[in-house]
Amino acid sequence: MNTIIPEEVKEKEKILIDYLVNLGVQREKIKNTNLLLTAFIHKSYAADFKEITAHNERLEFVGDGILGAVITKMLFTNFPWMEESGMTLYKIALVREETLAEAAKDIALNQHIFVSKGEEKMQGREKETILWDAFESLLGYLYLDIGEWEVFQFVQKYLYPKIEKIREKPVKSYKTLVQEYIQREIKSTPAYIDLEFQVDDKGNVLQYQSNLTVDDKILATGFGSNKKKAQENAAQLFYEKVTPTKHSQK
Repeated sequence: MNTIIPEEVKEKEKILIDYLVNLGVQREKIKNTNLLLTAFIHKSYAADFKEITAHNERLEFVGDGILGAVITKMLFTNFPWMEESGMTLYKIALVREETLAEAAKDIALNQHIFVSKGEEKMQGREKETILWDAFESLLGYLYLDIGEWEVFQFVQKYLYPKIEKIREKPVKSYKTLVQEYIQREIKSTPAYIDLEFQVDDKGNVLQYQSNLTVDDKILATGFGSNKKKAQENAAQLFYEKVTPTKHSQK
């Protein structure tokens, strides 16, 4: 299916290339500029057009996969004594929404994302979900157009250093914390029911809803740009409700 790059986005091509160069990407390695531009287009922006417009969701999928592999390699190399369970906790902490959103802000990625007029009014550039998506999309672009080594260097420079802060207080995912809490306190197992909450005119899912349930009772409802994020959001809301003074994820 062919997609278009809006003229407004094409006009920012030089600015976005310069932006990457300032972050350490070699200018001569940038080849597929359409793919580069797509990395900065949030699906809300694409939904404002009648034509089928490119957006960064597919690149986010690629970025999510390569990020997991890169972080795994870094942890394996840098912590040769650490067991798999410990590396898993660090990996979860490094790739969680707030960590990636913080990294995106650190490199001023939020200033370059194309979002819809509605998102602009609602300060969409500051939303963790949009920032997280954009960061992973940028990694997806780097991997497809330049290669894994470029992603490795980028992550090593702009994301991996956050492990020093994480090491002071290792964390688990909210889903893991909720599962442990429910098994301990309620003697049951949580389940997540996922729904398509918001769909645009072209059939693209803009937002998912996930209901955290125990024995068919809804305990919390979360939202996110994919099912995984919606589930984590639901788990976070429930966990912070039942442990208001802990907030161990903060």
